[in-house]
Order: sequence, then structure tokens, then C-alpha cells
Amino acid sequence: MGMFGELSFRPLAGLIDSGASVCAVLVPASGATATAPQRLTPPAPADDSLSVISGYPTRNIVTLAWENYIPVYEVNSLSHPSVLSSLLSLHPDLIAVSCFPKILPPSLLALPKLGAINLHPSLLPKYRGPEPLFWQFRNGETRAGVTLHFMNERPDAGDILLQTEVPFADGITGAEAERLCAIAGSRLMGEGVKLLRGGNPPRQKQNEADATYFPNPTRADFVISTDQPARRAFNFMRGANGWPWPFEIHVGDHAFQVRETISFLPDAILGEPYHLEGDELQIQFSPGVLCLKSPSPKT
Repeated sequence: MGMFGELSFRPLAGLIDSGASVCAVLVPASGATATAPQRLTPPAPADDSLSVISGYPTRNIVTLAWENYIPVYEVNSLSHPSVLSSLLSLHPDLIAVSCFPKILPPSLLALPKLGAINLHPSLLPKYRGPEPLFWQFRNGETRAGVTLHFMNERPDAGDILLQTEVPFADGITGAEAERLCAIAGSRLMGEGVKLLRGGNPPRQKQNEADATYFPNPTRADFVISTDQPARRAFNFMRGANGWPWPFEIHVGDHAFQVRETISFLPDAILGEPYHLEGDELQIQFSPGVLCLKSPSPKT
């Protein structure tokens, strides 16, 4: 069960490469009114484009499933009786999830004999929730990673099966971070299935005292304070560069809306709160200076 980005594509490839017999792939329905699962069929041979999911990469979990003769279904309400009956007919041993936007009801979690596992791009129990990469960039985390965990009724709270760190270099973009997590997640997914096949897989309970949860970001979360290091602001802007909202930086009575950062000078002292020349803006942070492009003052 997944979506159309690399964080679903590569883990599915990891499952297939591990020798797992994938009986179906489920993706969220594009229409809000669908109830029963709808099977997606490949395009006609004369159609060179496999991108039937408009707006998503040509190679995604749908096309990968078709290439491996795996049926693909769109689902909307997972609690609908037809979803449960459809999955029952597949006789799954395991449900594997990566980047799927719906919470699985107890009836689905109890269906496969080996349970359900989920790939989450953070070092759980830190950063539970729907957009962990965004919040790790926003909070200036220096340690990132991927966790494969058993699923229960609480989002991202089940026992850990496997976990690995994924280092992010300064200036990495959100897409690059997702790709690195997807590569690591593909390996974890393949290893996890082999452990489950062998019986008595490791299960590490999450420490609830260390748990954090973050919701979907809002526009207010793109306001950047100059009281933080320029390095942290630079990495946040690079990591959250795929979101539709501009970043907003307040400097005294001025508020700048910016979308692109050029670089940062970790120990530089500007001598003034900001310096604007042409389409280049420099802002004093604490410490360091952030260099930006094409700023526009907020009115």
C-alpha cells in the first residue's frame, strides 16, 4: 500500500527483489466517491505512456506492479466492507505499507497472519505523523533515518522491526532526502520480509517518553526566525523546497517572502540586520549570514 513517489516505489522494488510474492498493490483513489476497490488496467500496447496517474512520475508503484504482473487497486474508504472482502480473497500473509495516506482500521490490521508493517522516514519514536521529513528539516535535526515497524491502531507507534540512520548533507533538497530514505527503506523492506519468513522476528517497543508527533504543516510553519543559525535556516529552506508556500523571514519592521536560498556563511557578521542589492538578499542570523535570491517585501 503506497502512493506514487520514490518512498513507495523503491520499497515495493525491495519487496519484489527479496522474492516476496506480492499479491496486490493498493493506491488511494483519485475520486472521493469511490467505495469498492477499483482495479486499474495497463494502457493499450500502442500507448507509449504508462503514466496513467496524471501529475505523477512515469515510473511509480502502479507501473512497477504492472511490469511484474501484480494487480493494482484504487481504494478510498478502507472501512468499507468491500475492501475487507476484496483483501480476504487475496489471502495475504502480510500487509506492507510505505507512504500511504490512510489509517488502516483494526479489521485490516488483523487480516494477515504476519500482521502489517510500515516504513516511516524518521528514527521512531521521534517524528511520528504524516510529514516527518519536513519537520526534521524545520527543527534542524542532525540525525535522520528510516524505521520499519509493526503497525497497530496508533499511527507510527508499533514495535520496531528494523531501523537505520540516513545522513543528510548540508543543502540536500527534500526530493534528494526522500530518495536516500527510499533507498534505505527498500533494503529494510527486503530484510524485514526475510526476518518475518524466518519466524520470531525482532520486536523493539518504542519508548513513549521519547515520542514526538507532528501534524501536516501549515503556512505559519514557513516563517523563519533569525534567532537560529544560518545553517539551520539554509537546510530547512533546501529541504522544504517542494512545498507551495514561500518562506517568510522577519527582520525588524521588514518581512521578506523568499523561495530560493543561495548559500550560508556560518560565522559571518554582516554589520547590519540585512543587505539587499538587486535580486540578492543577505540576512544576519544567529550566528551566520543567509544568502537569498529574488526576495519580495511583504506588504
